[in-house]
Amino acid sequence: METNFTSFCSAFEASFKKQIPGKKGQQPLKPYLKISKNLPSPKGIHAKKAAVMALLIERQNEPHIVLIERSSYDGVHSKQIAFPGGKVEMNDASYLDTALRETKEEIGIDKQAISVIGSLTEVYVLASNFLVFPFVGYINQPVNYIKDTNEVNEILEIPISDFLQPKLIKEKQMKSAFGLNLMAPYYDIQNKIIWGATAMMLSEISFIVKNIDDYKKYLKY
Repeated sequence: METNFTSFCSAFEASFKKQIPGKKGQQPLKPYLKISKNLPSPKGIHAKKAAVMALLIERQNEPHIVLIERSSYDGVHSKQIAFPGGKVEMNDASYLDTALRETKEEIGIDKQAISVIGSLTEVYVLASNFLVFPFVGYINQPVNYIKDTNEVNEILEIPISDFLQPKLIKEKQMKSAFGLNLMAPYYDIQNKIIWGATAMMLSEISFIVKNIDDYKKYLKY
């Protein structure tokens, strides 16, 4: 029997396949220099490749999205909120394989449990010189996490409706890994700051959700 969640996933996939919003969908949450909001980000030479998975799950008959808080370590992404994912390895057959492998390694979800919808627009991360390829999938069964405590401090499940509320989008000045002062739009959700590449991907997902006919019937506000 089709549930509210499965109906949402079907509608999301249909909207996704029409046309994803691309850079336009990322723009509202893209960090920028004070001198110009539209100045294009510089691209590094020989960028490393990574892939992440945005997982949709059902909680209280409402679609949620799975995020992780990374563990504290000596690196530019320490304690940041992100999607499960990581660096492409030589044995990975594709970027999707990377995203699925890393999801298994970090939060214990087997790829057989994930119905993949497709890929979002890639995001370049200047701080670490990574080009990140994001994918979206959903899990239509009970979710049992196995957390890699070396890499993941906390697993978060956040209602998709939160990312559609303008009042939860804020902005403040942040210092980049290169010492640049950036104006950074961010989501202020569950006492967590979600910014940078992850926020840009979530913004693109939000655009897709809002293109679903009568999308609010699937969500709680």
